[in-house]
Amino acid sequence: MAKKIHTQIGFVNLILDHLTERGVMDAEILYQSPFTDLTPKGPDGLFSSEQLDELMAALEQVRGTAMAA
Repeated sequence: MAKKIHTQIGFVNLILDHLTERGVMDAEILYQSPFTDLTPKGPDGLFSSEQLDELMAALEQVRGTAMAA
């Protein structure tokens, strides 16, 4: 369980790094390297469907905010 949590944190940190560099991201990027370097199935291999829905909603919210700016 601790390894999974550690990997989840690493995955979220990659998302934050990407957003910091580019401002927005498409969800399909989560299924490509470097994300799949942590887990071959992308976020599906790390998060529950509820957590994944929340993650996707957060990315959409960031996109909406960035587009409005």
